[in-house]
Amino acid sequence: MRCIRIPPKAPQANAFCESFIGTCKHQCLNHFVCFGLGQLAHINRVWLDYYHTQRPHQGTGNNIISADFRHTSPGPVKRQERLGGIVAWYEREAA
Repeated sequence: MRCIRIPPKAPQANAFCESFIGTCKHQCLNHFVCFGLGQLAHINRVWLDYYHTQRPHQGTGNNIISADFRHTSPGPVKRQERLGGIVAWYEREAA
């Protein structure tokens, strides 16, 4: 990997990074007041785990990357949540 320096105050030069940072701020960090770097690191770690494994991704046809789409037995659908409900997803409970 090679690091490429971009000009200061030029967010359009690194649009992918700026888009991700904006998403992180709007969907997660704007809902919390952090009192230390440890708390901020925990919130980011939990949100990134959700962002990369539990949410639907447009690039995969709105499928979840880590999901197993094999037929499951019928059972109630349960809501799973983290960070006080800021991050939530639904899973079918085993019957």
